[in-house]
Amino acid sequence: MQRRNVFPALLAVTGTRSREQRQLFVDALISSLLPMTMLDNLAAMPFGPFALPALLAAMTASLVAMSVPGAVNTMSFVSGLILGVGGILVVVLGVTVGSHLLFLASRRWLGERLRRRFGKRMDGIQEHLGRRGPLYVVGARIGGIPNVIVTAGCAATPISARAFLAASLLGMLPAISLSALAGSGLAAF
Repeated sequence: MQRRNVFPALLAVTGTRSREQRQLFVDALISSLLPMTMLDNLAAMPFGPFALPALLAAMTASLVAMSVPGAVNTMSFVSGLILGVGGILVVVLGVTVGSHLLFLASRRWLGERLRRRFGKRMDGIQEHLGRRGPLYVVGARIGGIPNVIVTAGCAATPISARAFLAASLLGMLPAISLSALAGSGLAAF
C-alpha cells in the first residue's frame, strides 16, 4: 500500500521555504480560517479599537454561559491571534461574565433540585465545600473538568458567587494565557 502525504501544507511550511514564503502561507491559512476582511473593516471603524475586543468578549461570555466544550481555549487562541497578548484580558473578561451568569442560573434553577434529590448524602459535602470549596474549584478548573459539571456542582453548595468566580478565574487563567500566547505567537510567525 502506498503511503499518501495527507498534510502537504504543513510540509510546505516546515520544508526548505524562505521566511517570506512561510509568512505568506501562514497569512493565507489564517485568512482562510477567519473572516479577516470583516475583522479588519470592523477595526478600521472609528469605534473599532473598542468594538472588536467587545465582540470577542461577548462571544466568549455567551459560549461559556452556554457551556460549549472547548470554547475557552478556542476563543483564547483566536483572541491572541487577532489582538496579541491583549487577547488574554478580553477572554478573561468574557470568561468571568459567562461563568458568573452560568453559576447564577444554575444556582437559581438547579441548586434546590440537586439538594432535594441527593438530600442527606450532600450534607457532609455541603459543609466541607462551604469551607474549602474555592480550592476544589481551582483544582477542577486546572484539571480540565468540564465547565458545566464544575458550575452545576458548585451551584448546589454554599460557596459564595464571589469565591466561585475568583477561584474559577484563577483556575482558568493558565489555560487562557497559554492559548492566547500561542495565538499571538502564530500571528507573529
